[in-house]
Amino acid sequence: MTVRLNKFLSANCGVSRREADRLIESGLVRINGEKVTELGVQVSETDNIELDGDPVTLSELEYYRFFKPRGMLTAYGDGRGKETLEEIPYLREKKLAYSGRLDYDSEGLIIFTNDGDLILRLQKSEFKAEKEYLVWVNGDLCEDDLEQIRSGLSTDEMRYLPCGAERIKAGHFRLILTEGKKRQIREIFRFFGLRVSRLLRVRIGNINIDGLRAGELKRLSAKEITELKKCTG
Repeated sequence: MTVRLNKFLSANCGVSRREADRLIESGLVRINGEKVTELGVQVSETDNIELDGDPVTLSELEYYRFFKPRGMLTAYGDGRGKETLEEIPYLREKKLAYSGRLDYDSEGLIIFTNDGDLILRLQKSEFKAEKEYLVWVNGDLCEDDLEQIRSGLSTDEMRYLPCGAERIKAGHFRLILTEGKKRQIREIFRFFGLRVSRLLRVRIGNINIDGLRAGELKRLSAKEITELKKCTG
């Protein structure tokens, strides 16, 4: 059985197929000792693939959901006194890629996988993978404010895509986004003069944090993986 080289690299190097194409075109990939720059090449399990001089071995695709606690950096390596993903032994060992970076003071769901294609689809707004958040703020919004958010808010610095916005009760809201700009939710509420006191992501696509404890990593089932891929087109 053969597969396209970019698909092989995506599955075994944790990059998207688009990124794999760039690696191929830049001359960093060799098949059985021969440099390859042509896209569309097929490879099999018996071929020896190298990326930048290092062998690429077949690896099983892995998919996990993780409840990032508040007060943890979404990063590997030295956190300079702050907790990082290195606190989770399996993540420290595997260094899996992730989709759904959360800032230090935010908490909730992150997807971890070595499936580069899925990472790309979860991160790009054109694939419309929903990300649902519960937000607590130090004030309230009226229906007109919420309609601005639903229609696509524009600030002096940024233009945000339309998104779902619901008032649960005073100071407590639900937002559903299909993009992930830096500190987006905090900036949206700051536009209305409000400060976010708690930000919790509860869902990405069909995957939620139900039953997960803060700091817990859990493998996705085959059914969950299939449905998640459907959510990203």
